[in-house]
Amino acid sequence: MNLLRQVRARVGIMGGGYVPDSGRHSPSYSFSHLVPVRHWARDPALRSWPVLLLVGLVCVPPIALVILNDPTPAKIRDIAWIFAVYFAVAWLLLLGVIVRPQHVSRAMLATVAVVGIVTEAPTAIFLETRLHSNTSSLLDIFTIGLPEELAKAIPILVVAWIWRQHWHTQTPRDYLFLGAVSGLVFGAAEVVHYFTDVLGSLSGNVNGLVLQDLTIQYIWRFLTDPIDHACWAGITGYFIGLAITGQTRKYAVAPVGIGIAAILHGLNDWNPINSHPAWVLVTLISVLLFLGYARAGAWLPEQAMAAPSPPPAREEWWQHVPAASAPPAPPARAPAPPARAPAPPARPACPRTVTPRTRDRAARTRTRAARTRDRAARRRHAVQSRHHAYRGPAQAARSAVVGTRAIGP
Repeated sequence: MNLLRQVRARVGIMGGGYVPDSGRHSPSYSFSHLVPVRHWARDPALRSWPVLLLVGLVCVPPIALVILNDPTPAKIRDIAWIFAVYFAVAWLLLLGVIVRPQHVSRAMLATVAVVGIVTEAPTAIFLETRLHSNTSSLLDIFTIGLPEELAKAIPILVVAWIWRQHWHTQTPRDYLFLGAVSGLVFGAAEVVHYFTDVLGSLSGNVNGLVLQDLTIQYIWRFLTDPIDHACWAGITGYFIGLAITGQTRKYAVAPVGIGIAAILHGLNDWNPINSHPAWVLVTLISVLLFLGYARAGAWLPEQAMAAPSPPPAREEWWQHVPAASAPPAPPARAPAPPARAPAPPARPACPRTVTPRTRDRAARTRTRAARTRDRAARRRHAVQSRHHAYRGPAQAARSAVVGTRAIGP
């Protein structure tokens, strides 16, 4: 059993595992391993932005449901805002990891959020009211899509104007991400409006399956509305970035992005498409365009050819991998090696002359070598002689021990 235990212990140690009763000391655990309070107090990694946001995303839904225990119209609206912001922040984390903007700071994000909350909804409502918006015809591209996309472009333009001294170092992808944040803000405000005003106005008028169907649809808006508006506003932001970044300004490019976003938005809201199989196709085209522009807007050819290299961008909390860098310059051609000089002509070999003194020295060397061999032979002979001299008594002693007759040499 001991042998088997030792074999198991050695196999476990070689495999990196732990074998009970293997002769090694059992691991000891401290209080901090069982109750990690000290890690939360001292470990800076546990106080980083991703960790704190994860804790918030886990704890916010129970808080909102606790508030819902005693519902009032004001509490319902507050809870709607909590869930809208909750899903918008979740989408923001995912978009930050996928897009990885190079030169977007927290100040820019805060400016987009504040300006969006103040200006987007009032601007969109004003324009849609003036244009008598409806979703019964394709005119909703101009009465719904265009007003809302213009409203979402306002925060992007404000940030671009405030940070205009950084245009030469920014990329279109930075403004695509800012546009996505503007769309998340607009989508969160819109879903709160639908949930509190539209769904609330249906109270008492519908029941049964109809009420359940409407509830699921409007709850699903909390998840889908922010990311849909983020994709459309991101496309607008990408074309604004194309217009203002780089060495030259192409302001006429910006309306192209607003037009693409307005068309996708109008098709999405059009009654023959909305909530039908074609609706999935419009959503798919929107997200594929957004991701394609995010890839294409990482760097501009003009920036790669610029003489001064921009300073390295400060990594933000959503950047888990290094930001995209400029395309590598082509390797410089190695200089040609200098021509080798012709080798000098070899000297003719001279015949070696053997003198009598050289012959005498070689003879003495051969004589010393012969004497050395003779001495070595005499030593070997002496060793063999001593071996034969003591062979007889040693064999006799061995024979006496085992009771046999000694045999002499």
